[in-house]
Amino acid sequence: MAVVIILTAPALAQTTSGNSTAAPLPITIEANDSLEWNQTDGSYIAKGDAYVEQGQANISASHIIANYATEGETRDITQVTATGSVTYIEGENTAKGDKLDYDLISNLYVLTGKNASVSGPKGSMTATKSITYDSADNNNRKVTAIGKAHYKNSDGRNVFGDKLIAYISADGTLKTIDAYDNTKVITAQGTVATADKLNYIASTSMANLDGNLLRLGRRPSRRCRDRF
Repeated sequence: MAVVIILTAPALAQTTSGNSTAAPLPITIEANDSLEWNQTDGSYIAKGDAYVEQGQANISASHIIANYATEGETRDITQVTATGSVTYIEGENTAKGDKLDYDLISNLYVLTGKNASVSGPKGSMTATKSITYDSADNNNRKVTAIGKAHYKNSDGRNVFGDKLIAYISADGTLKTIDAYDNTKVITAQGTVATADKLNYIASTSMANLDGNLLRLGRRPSRRCRDRF
């Protein structure tokens, strides 16, 4: 039988308005094996099909540790660490990995694992090492993927690189993406270009490519600007 704790805490997900002063929502912590409350350290430890839910956000994993501020009466959750088949759902966005470290104070989480992924209705990001999702600026969210990273946009464009840094709006729309090392961009029509580094601006569909360039079997200059 699952054990359950219900309390209040700052939001697990950034609101679309970016209003961090809103009243905290109730948060539920569940586990099948055990649920510990350490008042000295200020932590809740859920083991066995652990689950945390608040509003439209929830985290499921084998093991979840939620740390809270021991000062004050509200015991606000400040940090969540989840390990083992982690799934984090925030509205229409889903993040998966082997481990999740979520800092609720800075609105930043880090996913690690060989199959780390963050997906939404307007695009998805995958990586073999880590994905960092920073929503401190809600309308200019920063997603950094390391390790054979791949971004796929809902319009069919694909961007690859050993490291990708994407900026997206609150609704998931891509603004810009930078790719570093072993980079490649593929359009929905199948046009392929590779480079050492590239910068793609979604509003103009323009890509700036630098170093060791190759497009459709032809090698242009070491730097070019093209529409993709």
